[in-house]
Amino acid sequence: MGKTKFRYNPLTLSFERIEYSLPQKIAKVAIKFGYSLLIASVFVGTYSIFFDTPKEKILKRTNAEIRLNFELLENRIADANSVVDIIQRRDNHIYRSIFEADTIPSTIRLGGYGGSNRYNRFEAISNPEPVIRTLNMLDQLTWKVYIQSKSFDEVIEMAKNKEKMVLSIPAIQPVAVRDLVRMSDDFGYRRDPFTRQIKLHTGIDFAGPIGVPVYSTGNGVVVEANFSFFGYGNQVVVDHGFGYKTRYAHLHKMNVEEGQEVVRGQQIGTLGNSGRSTGPHLHYEVILRNNPVNPLNYFNDMRPDEYDQMVANFTKGLNR
Repeated sequence: MGKTKFRYNPLTLSFERIEYSLPQKIAKVAIKFGYSLLIASVFVGTYSIFFDTPKEKILKRTNAEIRLNFELLENRIADANSVVDIIQRRDNHIYRSIFEADTIPSTIRLGGYGGSNRYNRFEAISNPEPVIRTLNMLDQLTWKVYIQSKSFDEVIEMAKNKEKMVLSIPAIQPVAVRDLVRMSDDFGYRRDPFTRQIKLHTGIDFAGPIGVPVYSTGNGVVVEANFSFFGYGNQVVVDHGFGYKTRYAHLHKMNVEEGQEVVRGQQIGTLGNSGRSTGPHLHYEVILRNNPVNPLNYFNDMRPDEYDQMVANFTKGLNR
């Protein structure tokens, strides 16, 4: 039971017992309960600031483990990316250069993954940054590995055709050394003998007598054997594959037809003076992926007798 309380009445000069109504009693109890609840809340709040509850300790430990696992995963992805980067550099500068194939630009190796809305569905989760960052790294790695695998497929195919490639790429002079008078014009910029303007001379000119044999400098297929109205006169263009073509212009006669297969050392025409020409000569071009390149870079060190033997071997093969 609660204590009985009294109050002094100055009118009666006596102490009178204090009587509370039921609502007053309920109000007093509620006030006491409110004070107790407030004190308990302050105590719990203060405790939670300085001390973790068992549940909070478990959650923090779990979060720390998750963050550590994400860091380890990101480190492993970064290591894999470094290995792939090394393979890409070797692919561009060694493997593909062996076969004179185009390098794969970084815009292709690094592009093609992701998108502005690709990771939106993860933004609703708590602390989405590690998840999105890791997924982005995985997408980059997956794309780079995919592009590299496609490149290796091409390199393997080129390796299978290496022998064919060696025989197809232009590698000899189109005119035998014994028939050559001189090389009258080099590859590069010069003054045009007709217009007197400075322009690129896209090939090499071999001066010699009319009728001197002109030979294909590599295996291929004749894609043009006609008279060109753009100054080349009688011309033969051979497609050697692997991005290479050769042009033989100002011919006197053409010994091949369009669609005909030719091999290195096969006579395809004779030196002449057709088209826009200042004298008997052969204009010879090497075209790589539709761009003229200096033919001097494709002449080997074949001696005159070796050249004659090559032509003789081809002729012998025809007579069998």
